[in-house]
Amino acid sequence: LLMQPTILGLMFFFMLITMSASGITSFSVVALNSLYGTPLAVGNTALTGYLVTGALGVLLGGWIADRTRHHAFVAAACFAATSAVVLLLGSVDLGPTLLIVVMTLSGLAYGIIMPSRDMMVRAATPPGSFGKVFGFVSTGFSVGGMIAPPLYGYIMDRGEPFWIFACAAAFMLIGTATALSCSRIATRPAPAPAAAE
Repeated sequence: LLMQPTILGLMFFFMLITMSASGITSFSVVALNSLYGTPLAVGNTALTGYLVTGALGVLLGGWIADRTRHHAFVAAACFAATSAVVLLLGSVDLGPTLLIVVMTLSGLAYGIIMPSRDMMVRAATPPGSFGKVFGFVSTGFSVGGMIAPPLYGYIMDRGEPFWIFACAAAFMLIGTATALSCSRIATRPAPAPAAAE
């Protein structure tokens, strides 16, 4: 069960969520300061807005998840939108006010992903196996949390803060493709049984 392509894909999806989030929550403030001289107080305010609306996004995402069966498309759309914003942050000096507004809105979109992510796991899990499957795919959080900080730290040590945002956006785009792929695999019709001879 755990080696099925959909379950492995979901574990990879969880890993990408953690790897992308780590770049924003742990390194965006120092990266913005290095790129544009953004004051640490402004960067921290923007990050606080991102985290607060992320929590609100989870509530909104739960409301959305109750009203759609297309959970993978919700997660993919929000991941794609957030990746575009993150790449913008690394490419353009938005100034203090716009930076705070943009990061706050991107946190909302990122939070919406979470309930749909969990519903994707439920949809891919046979009855009676949700605990073991969710436990397995959740190891993606640990794997991503192990890989991402040294990677982002290495980028900052090399003096390339743009790549903090570029890598986070890339992980989000790969996550978008992964969510859609998992949805296609999960809904693929089973082959017809062979006719008895």
